[in-house]
Amino acid sequence: MFVPASSGAGVKTRVLFVGNSLTSANDLPNLIAELAKSRRHSMECEAYAPGGYMFSQHAADPRLLEKINQGPWDFIVLQEQSQMPALSQAQVRKAVYPQAKKLCDLIRQANPKARIVFYMTMAKKNGDLQNVRVMPVLSTYQGMQRRINQSYVAMAKQNRGLLAPVGQVWALVRRNKPSLELYSDDTHPNLTGTYLAACVFYAVLFNDSPLGLPHPQPVDNDTAFYLQKITAEVLSARRT
Repeated sequence: MFVPASSGAGVKTRVLFVGNSLTSANDLPNLIAELAKSRRHSMECEAYAPGGYMFSQHAADPRLLEKINQGPWDFIVLQEQSQMPALSQAQVRKAVYPQAKKLCDLIRQANPKARIVFYMTMAKKNGDLQNVRVMPVLSTYQGMQRRINQSYVAMAKQNRGLLAPVGQVWALVRRNKPSLELYSDDTHPNLTGTYLAACVFYAVLFNDSPLGLPHPQPVDNDTAFYLQKITAEVLSARRT
């Protein structure tokens, strides 16, 4: 269950988003801020999201370190490159988990009170054909999404972070409403997909139900309500 959120009036929540084009697509950070504003939360957001960036690149980037040091941040969101978390457990343990820990250590050194949030991303629309030879499970969207989910759950647990389970909600929408298009191409969300992600992030960052949130004009009322409802159901189940 959600704990009712206070109005937040007069209290500014500062959020730094660290990722790549899955974070910057359709300006996800500012869409979340607009949803927060509708509930009288003041959210200041900044994003550092060079195209295709991996955790290993972020962890070695002095420009990101500078932004981390420009705190204090209340939340810092971490999003890995789309394919990396879906690789084999051995590859992820070697190439992803250590870099996630390095980023978390850098964040906590500069922002001891910041909450770290891992952005569980959506899998590629038709699986990862580039890596299917070494990982046959990646031949389908479902197989790739399962690996992504497993890796992000592990990273959040290992680093005492929060989890924004966008990929989990995304998979349920694809299963239950396959006619609802969430992608703009094979990898990136369209505005409907970004709105789904924004509902998840709003609920996680503000511990508040997304039911009744406003939505961008191209997203119709029925679709918006459905995405709000399924997000609320998934997050409430994770809390029990």
